[in-house]
Amino acid sequence: PAEVLRRDPEIIIASWCGKPADLGSIARRPGWNRIRAVRDGRIHEIPARYILQPGYPLVAGYRELKRIIQTP
Repeated sequence: PAEVLRRDPEIIIASWCGKPADLGSIARRPGWNRIRAVRDGRIHEIPARYILQPGYPLVAGYRELKRIIQTP
């Protein structure tokens, strides 16, 4: 968590295996209200089936990553 604060990312992408990511919990971590991604509402989830498993679904994961990164 301290390294994330130090690096101040513009986007945070989460993916949990087997359950939805709790984006609110991520945003409420101590001090994370100072991170650009949190302040700008740029915390996103990509479903595990698109990014954590090999095969064709990775194409959907790539497209989702591209959409998130290119959206201002």
